[in-house]
Amino acid sequence: MKNQTLLKQGAVLTALYLLLLFITIFVPFLEMIALFILPLPFLLFASRQGWKPAAMMVVAAAMVSSLFVTVVSFPLTVMAGLGGGLIGSAIHQRLSPYETWARGSIGFVIGLVTTFIYIQWLFSINIVQEINQSVEESMETSQQLLTDLGMNLTEQDMSMITDQMNQVINLLPVILVVIAVFFGFLTQWIGYRLINRLDKQELKFPPFRNFRLPLAVLWIYFGGLLVTWIMSEPGSALYTGADNVVHLAGLFIALQGLSFVFFYAKNKKSTKALPIIAIIIVILFPIIGLYLMRILGIIDLGFQLRDRLNNNQN
Repeated sequence: MKNQTLLKQGAVLTALYLLLLFITIFVPFLEMIALFILPLPFLLFASRQGWKPAAMMVVAAAMVSSLFVTVVSFPLTVMAGLGGGLIGSAIHQRLSPYETWARGSIGFVIGLVTTFIYIQWLFSINIVQEINQSVEESMETSQQLLTDLGMNLTEQDMSMITDQMNQVINLLPVILVVIAVFFGFLTQWIGYRLINRLDKQELKFPPFRNFRLPLAVLWIYFGGLLVTWIMSEPGSALYTGADNVVHLAGLFIALQGLSFVFFYAKNKKSTKALPIIAIIIVILFPIIGLYLMRILGIIDLGFQLRDRLNNNQN
């Protein structure tokens, strides 16, 4: 009886996933909305049954979608299945919201990398090379346009702009991880609401002011900085890898700094204007804002500011 219920529930959710996949691929204007809810059938099934049945559902959905939809359905299914399945299995195991978020983000990272490799293999193209070529063509077009307008850029200016564009390309792994983290958060947030409604649970994220990173992230950040400073030349694989680590860890530390602003405002019972101002600065002036939040996050992590404030208050 239990196996029959399991199979029936898996079949219904797989059919629901295939319907969402069809909408994502073929229905204009709805594909972006459907893309964010693709992982939900896997999330719901894994939260009820655990990771083993969910893994079988992912395999079945990948096989069926590859046969009856399009060639792009396989990487989409892998990404949705891994991300949603890992979030759902973490919920099934009663892990904390942030541990669940981390698992889901890892699943989406693997899914995005799989998609990246799959597209390169299927269409016999090198995506990084295509991006480089597009950047070069854009630079040539922009230079010609500026020349026509009577604005000539020096070779030094063009070299600086090209270096900045190449740096963005080198940070492609960080971009993929940031996208995966965003997908993980949004999927988990929607999943919590769905499970709360269907299964009568009370899942939710804790207040943002309680967000805290492990101290190891700070050591990883400084380790990456050390490599970029003294151990490698720019452009090498080691330097590029360390640079990605620094930027990624720096983003998380900035998030820690922003959460400290929320904690401080709550701890001191001050006005809500302080967190709002911090968010506005980060949004309107991201370079300055993230830099300031990163410094604050480093101080918070390194000197355990929250514990000191709590001790002083007690």
